[in-house]
Amino acid sequence: MGRSKLQLCKFCDSGKIIKKGIKKNKSGNLQIFKCKDCKKRFTANFGFENRQFDDSAITGALEMYFSGMSIRDIPRQYKRMGIKINHSTIYRWVSDYSKLGSEYVDKTVPRVGDWIRADEAFIRVSGKMNYLFSTMDDETRFWLIGEMADTKFQHQADKLLVSTVNMTQKTPRAFITDGLPVYAKSAKRVFGKDTYHSFNVGINSKRASGKIHPTNNMMERLNGEIRDREKVFRGLKKKDTPLITGLKLWYNFSKEHGGLGGDVTPSEAALIKVDGDNKWKTIIQNASLNRDYE
Repeated sequence: MGRSKLQLCKFCDSGKIIKKGIKKNKSGNLQIFKCKDCKKRFTANFGFENRQFDDSAITGALEMYFSGMSIRDIPRQYKRMGIKINHSTIYRWVSDYSKLGSEYVDKTVPRVGDWIRADEAFIRVSGKMNYLFSTMDDETRFWLIGEMADTKFQHQADKLLVSTVNMTQKTPRAFITDGLPVYAKSAKRVFGKDTYHSFNVGINSKRASGKIHPTNNMMERLNGEIRDREKVFRGLKKKDTPLITGLKLWYNFSKEHGGLGGDVTPSEAALIKVDGDNKWKTIIQNASLNRDYE
């Protein structure tokens, strides 16, 4: 998932490109190029074209927001740095780039293990209680699928598990959840009898035989992240909000996890290579290029 160098036209793949002036914005100057074949003009700032601020300001805001800083506090932080940005602009960045980046990375198959976990977290949508059902790979901590539902006990998890299989391109050998009955029913239908189903897991719980019963603490930590961000989001406006996809993107590709050694992201553990220290920038640039060539 490395950044493509500017050697070809981003619209027609022609190698006949020339420099054609400078574009000025609040953050500096951008070189404009022109293709001699298709006659189109473009900048090398893939994914950040027509923005008043440069990629570092935009990706910095994305990282601050999903790390837990509120949409109102980020402009205050930038003001201290001599940069004036409206909170509505930042929210637009969050919405646009969460959608763009997620659509791109969701096409990549993570290299996951044989154990999958699932759990649900309550979250408010338009003031009403909803639940975010999620699956995670046990080995890499990769957050696989997130699915919003109106109810907890009547929700059917078949779609969640089918999407998980489609994303990972494999059926797990073990499926770990809490005692919610919907998981047991859906797992039997989707995963089949060859998958070991461990339900009713609890903290430090044991089987009657005395063997340690798997806990679901990993999913509880993910749910804790979700609940913490809900406070920052101040609830969600709609179920298909890009904020959840953006949070998943940050969690998998930008957040380093202590359980993985402290300096490894779930995407790195899942053998998805993203070049550079600024993962947001690399993903956005590649997503933009991929979209233009589709």
